[in-house]
Amino acid sequence: MSNPAPACRQAILDANKRWPSRKKASDGIMGDARHQARKSDHNLGNAVDITHDPSSGCDGNVISALAIKDSRVTYVIWNHKIYSRARAAEGWRRYTGSNPHTKHCHISISTKSRNDTRAWAWVSAHGAPATPVVTPPPPAEASGGGDTPPTSGAPRPKPSPQSVPYPNVALRQGTRGPNVKRVQTRLDALGWDLPADGIFGPITDRNVKSFQRRKGLLDDGVVGPRTWSALFA
Repeated sequence: MSNPAPACRQAILDANKRWPSRKKASDGIMGDARHQARKSDHNLGNAVDITHDPSSGCDGNVISALAIKDSRVTYVIWNHKIYSRARAAEGWRRYTGSNPHTKHCHISISTKSRNDTRAWAWVSAHGAPATPVVTPPPPAEASGGGDTPPTSGAPRPKPSPQSVPYPNVALRQGTRGPNVKRVQTRLDALGWDLPADGIFGPITDRNVKSFQRRKGLLDDGVVGPRTWSALFA
């Protein structure tokens, strides 16, 4: 059963249909290496992450509020909170897992609902709150994981912008080193979802281009003086 549940695929398709220009950096169904190392509904294809992108209307507050009303759903994690079908009477509870889920809304479904491809409610959602309530995670946050009910931990503090001098060398796909890691860490703190491994690979390239578009810069994936300045202003 380790393949994406059709119901989870439908959740992504409906989000794409409702908000065709939305960002998808944190979308996902199947678990990555970090998920595979522990128990996670993603490993069975029974969970879906939908990227929080309020600028397009795809707001985690809207997605989560609609998801908890769907009978296919077993639990939802969003913005330091968790809602579980088994504990519905308690409503939203504080979530203290290692990943506070501020970049995406995590939705787990029941095994019996895997093939239920009814449209999800957000396909006809009327909009999102004008002001997003999400608190950006700190640079140390893991981009994957923490999507199972926690036993301990606490929310982490907000990141603080910092001025970092330009290294006088353009960074692009294939570059490695501490300056790449600084860029990755800063992007992660600003809401993009990527590992800070010091390797400028395809994921970093994609996220740099997304950042450049957001800032009205040439989206060439090269971190030169202007992109660096926009990142660390």
